Amino acid sequence: MTEMLDSVVIRVAGGDGGHGLVSFHREKFVPKGGPDGGDGGRGGNVVLRAVDDLYWLEYYRSKKKFKAGVGGNGGPNLRHGAVGEDIILDVPVGTIVIDDEMGDVIADLAALGQQAVVAHGGRGGWGNKRFATSTNQAPGFSQKGHAGEEVDIRLELRLLADVGLLGLPNAGKSTLLSAMSNARPKIAAYPFTTLEPMLGVVNSGFDRFTMADLPGLVEGASEGYGLGFEFLKHVRRCRVLLHVVDSTSPDPVTDYELIEGEVRAYDPGLSGVARVVVVTKADIDSEQAAKSAATLAAHTHTKVKAISALEGDGVDALRESLMAMVRIEREKAAVEEPGEVPVLRPESQERFTVSRDHTGRFVVEGRRVVQFVEMMDTGMEGARDEVERRLARWGVEKALRRAGVRPGDRVVFGETVLEWE
Repeated sequence: MTEMLDSVVIRVAGGDGGHGLVSFHREKFVPKGGPDGGDGGRGGNVVLRAVDDLYWLEYYRSKKKFKAGVGGNGGPNLRHGAVGEDIILDVPVGTIVIDDEMGDVIADLAALGQQAVVAHGGRGGWGNKRFATSTNQAPGFSQKGHAGEEVDIRLELRLLADVGLLGLPNAGKSTLLSAMSNARPKIAAYPFTTLEPMLGVVNSGFDRFTMADLPGLVEGASEGYGLGFEFLKHVRRCRVLLHVVDSTSPDPVTDYELIEGEVRAYDPGLSGVARVVVVTKADIDSEQAAKSAATLAAHTHTKVKAISALEGDGVDALRESLMAMVRIEREKAAVEEPGEVPVLRPESQERFTVSRDHTGRFVVEGRRVVQFVEMMDTGMEGARDEVERRLARWGVEKALRRAGVRPGDRVVFGETVLEWE
């Protein structure tokens, strides 16, 4: 039995950037060799990759935190620190990635092989060679590596399975899943034996598809009754729907319409999802099963076959038919799905804003400005002067003075707080 995990929150963090080095060239007979401190390496990224040999998010049930490799520190003789190792996390095709705090969609991994960077590694710090100018030929300071991005992301399966089983409780869905796949769901002669989606892999020749036994539905599900919205959420994540009707029911058409009515009420767009209708439990009364199949065929204007999952009658033909339909739906999806992964981009590095918080401190926001100040170790000789030169060049000093900053005021740049001079 495979219990589906189709939504999970994990924390991902890019690797921290390596530190830049303060170093001066030392060589015999070469006086005043000048600064030669190398830059730190970039931290590794956290990358999500869509693969076709995973069907659920089980791997993330117990492990919830992932961090990429840190960048190496810079060395003398302008040696650049090593780039931190990326970490690649495999997820099933059809996984949507959402920023858990903001609710924004970061990426939609709708096609096989698509990748998305969900946490960028921190930038490596500059060595002192980078700060050498005609007026400051021997800078005695460098930059720290910047911390990698850290974010809580929610992974949700948009595509739960290739084929989803619809039907009233105890219609025979679990027995059919067991007969067609390697899944071993709980089977009993009472309603609601399935409370969570159960997944099985169905082999058909040299190909395969996934089939999910969805929890049974009751009248009023579209309004939240019974297993309600959870059931219907799973329905919309399947390529093909296999509607299972109990042949022993006194009114199979009413059973069929009850389910279809709830599905339409929840999302009218689900009416366009490919469907197959079968009548189960033909082994109990073959004549009754044939009669029920004929009645449903007349009502739905489609072919309806009577099968016995328990004895295997009609199961092989159903498997081949479903495989053919899944291939068609996969081809449609490949054409419709975009070739590029939509990923939210960070704000422009050039923009910054100045405001005041509730304590009266001045707060500067802007990716380039904040990152630069955070990476500077102002305890190093000359580092504070370099910060002030940059703030003046970028117009930040002018904006702060316009906002009313005075000597002694505290100015916030991300995680760094400076006292204005």
